[in-house]
Formats: sequence, C-alpha cells, structure tokens
Amino acid sequence: MMRRTLLFVLLLAGALFLAACGPEAEPAAVPTRTPRPTFTPTPVPAAAQPAEQPTVAVAQPAAPTDTPVVVAAPTDPPAEAPTDTPVIPTDTPAPQEAKAVINSPAVNVRSGPGTEYGLAGTAERGDEFVIQGKNAAGDWWQICCINGQSVWIASFLVDTSGPVDAVAVAANIPTPPPAPPTPVPQPAAPTATPVPAQPTQPPAPTFTIVKGGATQPRENSNAVASFFGALCKQDCYAPNAALGGFRMVVEGPHGRSEQVFEGVILRGDPMLESEFIYNAKVEVMGAPPGNYKTYVIDSGGNQVSEAWEYTVQGTTRTFLPRWIQP
Repeated sequence: MMRRTLLFVLLLAGALFLAACGPEAEPAAVPTRTPRPTFTPTPVPAAAQPAEQPTVAVAQPAAPTDTPVVVAAPTDPPAEAPTDTPVIPTDTPAPQEAKAVINSPAVNVRSGPGTEYGLAGTAERGDEFVIQGKNAAGDWWQICCINGQSVWIASFLVDTSGPVDAVAVAANIPTPPPAPPTPVPQPAAPTATPVPAQPTQPPAPTFTIVKGGATQPRENSNAVASFFGALCKQDCYAPNAALGGFRMVVEGPHGRSEQVFEGVILRGDPMLESEFIYNAKVEVMGAPPGNYKTYVIDSGGNQVSEAWEYTVQGTTRTFLPRWIQP
C-alpha cells in the first residue's frame, strides 16, 4: 500500500508542474476544492511492515540428530597411596666382643679370680675365649667357656682384643674358699748324731722333706718366671700322694713369693710328651734375670726342705722343683 500512495503523490506533482508551465490565459474560475490532506510517508519499522507476499512456511522434517551421548568428564585416576621408599637391607655388623687369647703353654683356669680357688681346667696357647667380666682389681678375667662353664684366668696369661675397657666387674664372683687348716707338724725322724763340722762352717740343717727327682728347666718366651712345685708322700704318682698344707717359697732378685701346696696332684701339658705334675705354682711377673731358689716351709714359716736353685736367663723361665717326704 505504501507504494500505491507514493505513486499517487508523484502523479499529482507532475500534473501541477505541467499546468504551471502552459500559456497564460485568463484565469478561469476554478472551482475550489476542498483540500485533501496529504500524507507524509512515515517510515515504518521493518518489523512492522507486512511482507510483500506471504510466505508459507513448510515444516521441514527435522534433521535426524544423534542421540547425545553423555560423556563423563575425565577424572583423574585415583591417587595411589604413597609407598615408603624400599630400604635395602644391609648386614648389621655383630657387636664386637672383648676376647682373650692364651699366650702361654698349658695354663690353669680356676673357679674364681685367684689361686686360692679350685682348678676348673686347663687351656693351651692360642685358645681364644670371650671375656665376660673381671674382678675389682682387674688382674683376673672371667672367660667363656671350658667344660661348659665360665672360668677365671690371670690377666698376664692372655692377650686381649676388643673393647676390654668396657668389661664390667663380674656380679657372680664366688666367695673365696676358706684357708686350709693348719697342718699338724710331723714329728721329726730321729737322726744320727751329726759329725761335728769345721768350726768355721755352721752345722748343716736337717730337713724332713728332701728333693725329688731332678727335672730340666723349660723354655718360656714371655716375661714370666714360672715355678711348678710338687710336694708328695714318697711316690707322686700314687693315689692320694699330694702333701698339702705346706707352702712353697721362691726367692730371687724380685724379692719373695709364696704359694700353698694343694692336696691334689695337678697335671700340666696333659696328654702331651711334655706333661708334668705339680700342686703349687708361683709365677713371677716380669721376672728379672738372675739366681732364684725355692724351698718348702711349714705353717710356722720354718724351712723344712732342701732348696732348689735356678737361674733365669733368656727364655729359660719355667722350672719344676720336686720334693718328697720319706
């Protein structure tokens, strides 16, 4: 409709223009016309204008669409539980033990820290033992084991290794045995009237105990002089032959040492060609070279035997004195 209105307006304007341009003529009476309102076209918004031709919308079948597949949002994989870093096992070194190695041939071990304790066995040079304890003075070691039991050995008879400074005083040190009973002095055998000696010489003493068979000194490479004395009744190899209660004395450059004879015969170097017997032992630590003598005394301190004399020099440091009571 808008186009029709616009066409009418254009035609009207052209007619007026042609009338104005023609020859002058007398004005004729022109009937007055009631002016018609003119319409000024007002632009109509495109949305309000009708479409030129109605368009019939034909419903088109909807394009098939795939059924939407719900895809789950990717999730992080479950976190694995932290695992400890594997520890490579290593060998744990066994705790070091204090040890003792015998440095002398055929040594005695005892049931307590001292020669007054009973014998508990013997050990040979090179035998190795674990140190379990010590005495308060630190001059005896408790070692394991001989004949299935802990025993004691003097410290100078072994070489030590390991943490010996950490060895504690043993808690199970046995009580020392009681001192042996004082023996009843034996009556002296009647002797013949001694021959008068020269006036310048004192009379030779008379002893009830005499020397036994002579034995050769033995070699010992350490700094200890050892005296293994045997005191017997006639035959040292007979049953109950040991004569106890007396004491063996050793005198020399070091001074004087004593040891009680035990009432049993002991064996050194058992089952070897060098085997020997004894029932008292005196050991002089760091013995200086020189002349030594050893003899037997009774409970009153009186010498009752002949004396053996020895010389300590070089490696000659082990001696086996023997006495017999007839």
